[in-house]
Amino acid sequence: MQNLETLLPHLAYPDKVIEDLLKYITKAEVETSQIPNLLKASCNHLDTLGRVLNDLCQGIAPDSNVEQLIINLKNLVGSPETFSLQKIESELAHLLSLAKTLSPSDSSTLRECQALTSATMQDYLSAAKYCRLGSGICGIDNLQKWNLLHLEATFLGDYGREFSDDSALQKAIDLLRFEILVHTEKNKIQDQKIYSLHTLGTLLGIIGQRRSGTRYLEESVQAYHDALELCEEQVAGSIWASMQNGLGNALGALGQRQSNNGLCEQAIESFEKALQFRTEQNTPDEWASTLNNMAAILHSLGRKNKDPKILKRAVDAYKKVLRTWTKSKNPMDWATAMYNLGTALSSLGEHRRGPRTLEQAIAAYNSSLSIRSKEQLPEHWAITQNNLGTTLQKLAEREHSTDTMQRAIDAYQNTLTIWTQKSVPMVWAMSMANLGVARRRLAEMNSNQEDADRAVTEISSAVKVFRSASHAKYTELGEEQLSLTRKLLTKLVTEEQTAKNTSS
Repeated sequence: MQNLETLLPHLAYPDKVIEDLLKYITKAEVETSQIPNLLKASCNHLDTLGRVLNDLCQGIAPDSNVEQLIINLKNLVGSPETFSLQKIESELAHLLSLAKTLSPSDSSTLRECQALTSATMQDYLSAAKYCRLGSGICGIDNLQKWNLLHLEATFLGDYGREFSDDSALQKAIDLLRFEILVHTEKNKIQDQKIYSLHTLGTLLGIIGQRRSGTRYLEESVQAYHDALELCEEQVAGSIWASMQNGLGNALGALGQRQSNNGLCEQAIESFEKALQFRTEQNTPDEWASTLNNMAAILHSLGRKNKDPKILKRAVDAYKKVLRTWTKSKNPMDWATAMYNLGTALSSLGEHRRGPRTLEQAIAAYNSSLSIRSKEQLPEHWAITQNNLGTTLQKLAEREHSTDTMQRAIDAYQNTLTIWTQKSVPMVWAMSMANLGVARRRLAEMNSNQEDADRAVTEISSAVKVFRSASHAKYTELGEEQLSLTRKLLTKLVTEEQTAKNTSS
């Protein structure tokens, strides 16, 4: 993939290992925008695989006929020169063929290693199956059984999240509710119950944001509350902070869906609690992620209430995020935060008289486009171009600048090269309407009849799509803009005719 390295985060692995991991990610035919996070996840699975094999080496009986095989496998995972996921997979299968000589615990651990290897190879469903096989081995203790079951739910959830499979998410949710939580309750393993509720809250939140209604989001909030009731803040700072962050996400999504200020404010409180433990110095990535989440809710709340003070808090939060999500270390995260900053600055700029805040928003969008390129991230490029167009239009109207308005028109036209009528008709129509309105404003500024005529055509085409989709609100708004544009065109035609008659 051309220039893919410009999107990849800085990771503490040699190039040969990264190349092997990327081979499986690209084979999975995922969106380019997913690759950085999937690569991070693969590295995390690989780290865990190394730790599990190290623990297994220390626990295996000395001089057993499998001891050297396990040591060799551990070395294979940790050696960049000979690293190969395919070879690791093969060696694990060979080890498990010697299962008669292994204890139930060791056999189960090797199944966990198979699962981690499959997940590293982007085969999450096989990973879940290996976890199921490991958890079903007779003779393992309750903690090991929970670990394999929880890992199975996690991999099903990962597959559902990354590959948009809601059925996998539902399977993971059912597994947590009807098997894993029952297991923790029956065997009185309290810490594992907390982790299970945390995972349940996360997965309910993911599926809740995909589906209409509020049921799943409400259940996500409840799962987090149940977990937090069992968790002491000072004793379990890291997991407590993670749950507060998850609760904030669920409350924020629910508050936005219900247009409920109170829930959004509760979400912000949860994020602030998480930030008591997630600090820039000690946990910079987690700190930046939570701050980014909080900024999004602040922006939403500030826009809804037309409150510049809240919008300023959102802007300040995004600027802090960019101290950690840098272009060199986390290019995709940096570009997303820069885009979010542009959006927050654009909203704040509406409440300020001068042009400086809108100009800063435009600069942020343009910075984001240095990573969100049309070639690599067309959808991200298109939405950034659309929002850039909106902000340029605001600035052009404020300064009565035809040059800036033309730049807005250019940005909207860029957007429409990706958002086509055939692929996304409603999105295309909204962007086309934006283009038509911007062109009408340009016609008002320069008294250009041709621009007004083109604006009529553009807005008419958008209204036609709105009407065919039976979208009453957009149809009404579009028809209002069309009426204004036709009046302008009539006025310009009349003025031109009057000028001709006068001159003759």
